[in-house]
Amino acid sequence: MLLKNCIYFIIIMVSLLSIPILIYSIKNKKNCKCIKIINFFYITYLILNIVVIPNVLSVDIGPEILFLALISLIAIIIYIVSIIICSKKIKKGNEMISFSKKSILVILLFIILPILLLSCSLFREYYLIINSDLVLVYKSNGNGGIGDSHNFAYAINENYFKEISLGIATGDYSLAKYLPKKSKKIDNIENINNYNVSLDNNEKYITIYKNNKLIHRKQINPNYYNISFDGGFYINNN
Repeated sequence: MLLKNCIYFIIIMVSLLSIPILIYSIKNKKNCKCIKIINFFYITYLILNIVVIPNVLSVDIGPEILFLALISLIAIIIYIVSIIICSKKIKKGNEMISFSKKSILVILLFIILPILLLSCSLFREYYLIINSDLVLVYKSNGNGGIGDSHNFAYAINENYFKEISLGIATGDYSLAKYLPKKSKKIDNIENINNYNVSLDNNEKYITIYKNNKLIHRKQINPNYYNISFDGGFYINNN
């Protein structure tokens, strides 16, 4: 899963879980401490995925983040209500003194799952970057309106041609910190050592040749148009 999509997925998943967790906290007379812990972690996850993680990892986030921020805010309010309900039940003595093994497993599952998803997606893209020969960043200018442009990038070697979203919030400038030291910046897309890269006139496909042999032909996301090459890097992995 693309790192950007993984961040979106976690936000939506954690937000949607607020409703069944609230219902469970109302109906259930036990496990209130367990529910409170999950609520606190999920509030933290929502804040991190909206505000912190995209900035720290330089992920290009589109205007859809405003909608995700809204549903996150609603979910945070629901989680706070759930925490209040659980706190009142604990004060009334309707809570178990200690956690059961099942409660501990539930807590760990709910807490670890979002971290595991994000970590897998992050390390996948980082692996693709450091093992590629080329990392190319493009800009889709759309209609030129506010929030209509998007950065997108590809990690490429002879065996794969994969889209990445790590480190491209400001084009190839923010990507540099994730690259090996032996990387060389490229500005001319036409000829890169033994690679030749071309974008067709209809902006539907990117074609990659190595030593004059066709190795990849990838279809571009149809939502991207008015595309320009923003920059990239050649990585000598030999």
